Amino acid sequence: MMLYLKQLTILVCSLLLATTYAQTPNAIITYKGEINPKYVDSFVTALENKKNVAMGVKQRVANHYYNARPEYFELHIKGDESYYYTLPSLDTEEGYIMGSNSSIFPYYTEKSSGKIIEYTTHFGKIAMTPLKWHLTGEVKKIGKYTCYQAKSSERLFSRRGFYYNRQVIAWFTPEIPLNFGPKNYIGLPGLVLEIYRDKFSLKAIEINLNPEEEVKIIKPKKNEKIITEEESHAMISEIEAERKKDR
Repeated sequence: MMLYLKQLTILVCSLLLATTYAQTPNAIITYKGEINPKYVDSFVTALENKKNVAMGVKQRVANHYYNARPEYFELHIKGDESYYYTLPSLDTEEGYIMGSNSSIFPYYTEKSSGKIIEYTTHFGKIAMTPLKWHLTGEVKKIGKYTCYQAKSSERLFSRRGFYYNRQVIAWFTPEIPLNFGPKNYIGLPGLVLEIYRDKFSLKAIEINLNPEEEVKIIKPKKNEKIITEEESHAMISEIEAERKKDR
């Protein structure tokens, strides 16, 4: 009963605040992405236990993970649409730099249709399935905003050819009734300010409502081919099969 009342409160707040923002739907949100230290520890421990991996390789990989750098992303919101992308790194050091492990691919979303398109390098544009969220009743403050917790299970595909699920925890605020968030984490009654996954976290560090700078929305071109997640998974399986043949 208490959870139902909290959900009803969130809905009422969203409807009331939506009136305030009805004339000002544009925004630019900056997120900081970081790899989860617990994930790093477990990954490195598992790597150290692999007897078929050379010690030098183990040390290099562990060094990459322990010295991972934060990544920064921007979410541009304009009316019914959003565009999320990685900001260019200012790091000028040479060599491989480990990032947040949260993906570097841009995402385009359209709220009214629930459309989520991931712009990948090798497979083109992929239509993502929206996540199903449930509210937990947990509440906390992020800066000056009252935020509510929601959870979902994200279905992922391994290069080894099997599906697996990972829990996603989102913190959103109805005080900014823009139903968007980073990556494919949208569809909640308010702006998503924080995301937690097993590998990474994404946290809003700057919220710019009605920005003076141009809001950038890069949408798929008309009649451009967009494949399904299942089609992309089949392509991954084919690539991995070819690699095994070449070994």
